[in-house]
Amino acid sequence: MSRRSIHLDDFSHENPVPAASRIGGLVATGAVHGGGKGSAPEEFPPDFGEQAARMFDRIAAILAAAGGSLDDALKFSVRLSAPEHRDELNRQWCALFPDPDSRPARQVNIGTTRPHILVQCEVLAVVTGNGGRDA
Repeated sequence: MSRRSIHLDDFSHENPVPAASRIGGLVATGAVHGGGKGSAPEEFPPDFGEQAARMFDRIAAILAAAGGSLDDALKFSVRLSAPEHRDELNRQWCALFPDPDSRPARQVNIGTTRPHILVQCEVLAVVTGNGGRDA
C-alpha cells in the first residue's frame, strides 16, 4: 500500500507536512488548530469556543478529504492552552459525539505550541471509504 498525503485549501502547516496522511484505511493528522491557513496570531480568533469549533470542522474536512467522516475517528489527542477550557471542550465533544457508547478515545494535555493557539489536536482514524482513490 502506498502513502497518500491529504491537503486542505484553507489549512497548512508552517513546516513541509500535509494536514494528514493515509495508508490503507489508517488516517493520521498532524497538529490541527482552529486558526486560519497559517500560524500567525492575527489568524486566530481570541475565543476558545470558536477555535475549538473551527478545529473540529477542520478535522471533519480532513477526514472527508480522506474518504471518511468523524464517525471514523478512533482517537483524539487534544492540547489545551489552559485547563479551564476543558468544560467547553467537553460541551462541543458531547455535541459532536452524543452517543457515549460510540465516542472516540481522547487524551487531553495542557500546553499548545504557540500562545495564541488555544486548542489543537491530532487524530487517528480508520476510514473504510477510499475517497476516490484505491485504499
